[in-house]
Amino acid sequence: MPICSSRITLKDLPPPPPGKSGWPWTEQPQLLDIDKEDWPQISIVTPSYNQGQFIEATIRSVLLQGYPNLEFIIIDGGSTDNTLEIIKKYEPWIAVWVSERDRGQSDALNKGFKKATGKLIGWQNSDDIYNPNAFNYAAQTLLENPETDVVYGNINFVDESGEIIEPYPITEAKIENMIPYSGICNHSVFYTDKIFKDNNYINDSLRHCMDQEFILRLIIEGYQFSYQPNIVANWRIHDDAKSAQQMLIWAEEAFQLCEQVYCNTNLNSEIKTKAKASLYGLCLDNFGKLRLPLFRQTVQQLVHHFGLRGLTPELVFKYLVSSLGVEVLQALKEIKQTIQKR
Repeated sequence: MPICSSRITLKDLPPPPPGKSGWPWTEQPQLLDIDKEDWPQISIVTPSYNQGQFIEATIRSVLLQGYPNLEFIIIDGGSTDNTLEIIKKYEPWIAVWVSERDRGQSDALNKGFKKATGKLIGWQNSDDIYNPNAFNYAAQTLLENPETDVVYGNINFVDESGEIIEPYPITEAKIENMIPYSGICNHSVFYTDKIFKDNNYINDSLRHCMDQEFILRLIIEGYQFSYQPNIVANWRIHDDAKSAQQMLIWAEEAFQLCEQVYCNTNLNSEIKTKAKASLYGLCLDNFGKLRLPLFRQTVQQLVHHFGLRGLTPELVFKYLVSSLGVEVLQALKEIKQTIQKR
């Protein structure tokens, strides 16, 4: 299992595909000046499944960091596209890779984390990329803050071609900033090996909010987080990544996370108030997005937690109206939008 103990450069790697230029295809970053013996080993785990059109950019964004103490691990779920062809193209620089059926992304991540031997361990999805010098800044932050357990940075939303859409709103590592949306996401996070030595792993029952739940759990348990704004990663938004089915899964799991926070008796009243407001907000969002079965389910959960008196008149009205079905409500929504434009 090779550890990349020297800086990988453009001339070391296969040439990029025709028409590809810029980072991470034809650009080499200027590296920070740190004595080699001080560089902590970094392990990167990439879960993969049928992302052949994007994974080469991910791989090159890892290798072209030029980090001189790197372990790269790819856990593929048995891809049937050209993913394996691309992985084999870069096999000399990959410490571990497997391609086998698994139970999903969370299962793949846990497999990879258990194989990782680095002091800092990152997770990058196979359709996302790091910006230059992310690893250097992560290592520098750990060296300057040896008490830290998690280093995290910034994220940009990018489109299918890699063009920046807008920054992701990264926030301080606090419980209240992790619900209902995640203020920190996996794309720019590096965990110290202590996290996994303490037997913290991804909840493999989750399919969308696994990083949100994992980071939230670490914050609740009191691990120390250090923010480094110079660490930047790019979260790619494309058709497969933003499907309606994915958003339904997110909405269901995000509601569950807010319930867990609300029901945690060890948390203060301010956090529980934020969790309660988030539950109501997610419930109303389900109605607005016409996720009607989930809307009705979450209303029933609100009744379970707060009783019938906990329902606002708006929620009661929308619960009754939801029985009309998606097609009728969609038609009414379109009529309302037409009237508003006049």
